[in-house]
Amino acid sequence: MLLLSKNVIRANTTFTWIIFGACTLIFLFLVTLLIIKRLIPALKGDIALELDNEGINDYIRDVSIDWKDIRDIKLIRGRSASIMQINLKWESDYGNQISIPLRWVKGKDDEIYASTLTFFEHNPADFTTD
Repeated sequence: MLLLSKNVIRANTTFTWIIFGACTLIFLFLVTLLIIKRLIPALKGDIALELDNEGINDYIRDVSIDWKDIRDIKLIRGRSASIMQINLKWESDYGNQISIPLRWVKGKDDEIYASTLTFFEHNPADFTTD
């Protein structure tokens, strides 16, 4: 944003100021969204991911997945945080793969993945495949 503002000041045309204003508004919107949806709940200690007998609830993205709809679960390791990839048996509104970033989930990624697999394997739901 600072580099862009430096170029806008040098150009000093109406069009560049309009582009700069639009970019600034988009940037501020995304930062505000990140703070409201992720940082404030994390600082308050709100639940980000919940596992129960019915399924997985991702409160950050407002996604609920039933155990009976899951084909398999994988852990994909990243440089800063891992992602839990859930492959569904059918195509949902989110696609047939749902990725849950573990960056905002309290705990070690391996332990979260192991707990999820334990719930998945010991769920009383009928796991028949298509």
